[in-house]
Amino acid sequence: MTGEIPLLTPEQVALAEKRIGFNHPVIGVIDRNRPQFAWHNQAYSGIKDTQEQQRYIAGHYGFLADDLVAAGQFTLDPLDVIAIWSRAMEVFSGYHRYALAKMVGSSFAIQGLKNPDWKKFPRHLLETHELPSEVVSDKSGLLHVRSRLEQVSESLKGLEFYVFGTREPSMTRAFNLAKKESEGDKEAKKQLKELIAREARYSTPVIREIHENFGNGFTPLYFSVNGALEALGEPAL
Repeated sequence: MTGEIPLLTPEQVALAEKRIGFNHPVIGVIDRNRPQFAWHNQAYSGIKDTQEQQRYIAGHYGFLADDLVAAGQFTLDPLDVIAIWSRAMEVFSGYHRYALAKMVGSSFAIQGLKNPDWKKFPRHLLETHELPSEVVSDKSGLLHVRSRLEQVSESLKGLEFYVFGTREPSMTRAFNLAKKESEGDKEAKKQLKELIAREARYSTPVIREIHENFGNGFTPLYFSVNGALEALGEPAL
């Protein structure tokens, strides 16, 4: 999706969170693999160190990355992301959801590429946090992947716009309004109050988790691709 950010309604968001009318391939992959998740959770639950928890996920969940690639074409519009994450929150804990954002984003990004080496990308990224050596010089492939990642970013912006009603990053807007308020700007004080009230009205636990999980899982993926393109002489976005 490109261009104007789509306007969502509370009714649409509620239906997506209940997954009414959503038969998404990613949800199918999650449900199909639940027996394996249950087995791994037994081992994972005994790990207390957070870094070891992350290493365990990186080393043992490659099967999920492969299954997402095998799922074929799927969309990641804002309502798709909500529906997927409503299911993910029922199945996974925090670090698993960070990894899922990375795997879902990378699996979506390679759709349409003919170079078979890109199929290794989601698993390799999960396990090593790096691009496979076979694709780092594939400029056309990297440009394709970055373009697809931009589509995911647009979907996330759509959710941000739904909650805050502004195309300016919410944290930036809140900071600027708070600064103006501290300088005695009464209109800024009013706008900040309205921004906080809107967030309280429109935000949901699922949307908040999406923001958190994609911020930690998806954003580093984008940086990896952008860095590879810069190394090939392509300007960063």
